[in-house]
Amino acid sequence: MHQFKTGLLAIVISLIFSLTAFSQELISPYSAYGMGIISERGFVSNNGMGNAGLAYGSPWFIPVLNPALLGSQTFSTFEAGLSITQNNISDDVTRYTQVNGGLRYVALAFPIIQGKYGISVALRPFSSKNYNIIKTATENGAPQAAVTRFQGEGTVSQFSISNGWNINKFVAVGLEANYNFGTLTDKTVYQNIIHNSDTINIPYLVTAQNADNFSDFSFVFGTKLTKKVGENYLSLGATYDFQANLNTNRNTFLQLTTASGQALAQGNNPDSLNFSTFNEAGQTVIPAKISAGLSYWRSNKWVISADASYQNWSNYSSFGQEDNAFGEQLKLNIGGEFTPNVQGGTMYYERVTYRAGLNISNGPLVINNNNINSFGITFGSTLPINKVSNVNLAFEVGQRGTLLDNLVRENYFNFSLSFTYNDRWFLKRQFD
Repeated sequence: MHQFKTGLLAIVISLIFSLTAFSQELISPYSAYGMGIISERGFVSNNGMGNAGLAYGSPWFIPVLNPALLGSQTFSTFEAGLSITQNNISDDVTRYTQVNGGLRYVALAFPIIQGKYGISVALRPFSSKNYNIIKTATENGAPQAAVTRFQGEGTVSQFSISNGWNINKFVAVGLEANYNFGTLTDKTVYQNIIHNSDTINIPYLVTAQNADNFSDFSFVFGTKLTKKVGENYLSLGATYDFQANLNTNRNTFLQLTTASGQALAQGNNPDSLNFSTFNEAGQTVIPAKISAGLSYWRSNKWVISADASYQNWSNYSSFGQEDNAFGEQLKLNIGGEFTPNVQGGTMYYERVTYRAGLNISNGPLVINNNNINSFGITFGSTLPINKVSNVNLAFEVGQRGTLLDNLVRENYFNFSLSFTYNDRWFLKRQFD
């Protein structure tokens, strides 16, 4: 009971911190489109092996990529993870570096019927915006802003409840329900006006802003097939993310402000130079996604996994408007892990788990007929701190985007860390 209370306290503290930490997401100019950068679903143990693992569940970690894996949940497990990312953003002329990070997720899983049925709850980010882009007028002609600044921020989070059932020792199914909530804000600031070669200096800025508030459910179905091959196992896993029609309320502002951002007013009416609409109701459509993975493994020794997913983002829309910047996305995740001797090793390094992998994504952004692809190489490890609990590390070096047609390329380095606490909280003692 003491251990249960200690674990519960850790969960509550982590949830409190997560309310602010989730706002510290990846800074990327490409987050200006749609719902921004979609977060990886995998936890740190998945991150270290290329974010693969649809068909593989370890008894030491919470299976998050496929709810069907929860049927084999062994321990009552609490996990919290954080990450720090350095993103080097460059174009043909400039280069700058951004560093940010924070708590990525908190999760709890436990078996309801040992070896048959398990459940998990998790709080994690789904998508985020974080960008600041400046555009200067380069052509003479019709009146236009001399300087235009595009800014965006915000996070959409998911609270997930997942269930997994082992129908028999070969077949498992699972269902995940996600409540998506949060606000994404896009702002455009226009400064001065240029007409032909003349610049008209105006003592104020014109600011246009959209703030979309999301609150709705999405669902994921998963399945897993397993066959024993000698001393090893071969598993096939698949998930289907149903199309999500998220209820969205939009607040729109058009405002004149001073150079410092203070609203201008005429007379005694502070809103006389402002235009706004509040709580405009609409929908944001997230397209369906299908994923499949194959894993070949030996218990507590090694695993090799390969996953692939497909999502047609051209079906994305917001308030009935499609976004021409989106196309199809195909992702490939490959990785593996190896533990020399998890239980009988006399040397500490023999009980450490070592991971490596890679991930490739084609799209979904298509800008100026260029696919904004990404590629990453990952490494990771699990460091045991007692017989069942551990600390997990993951490193990723990757690239996103291109320098073609005045676009930008991002070279990023991501470090992730998590703590996994395993125990058996709900078993009756047989002896005092």
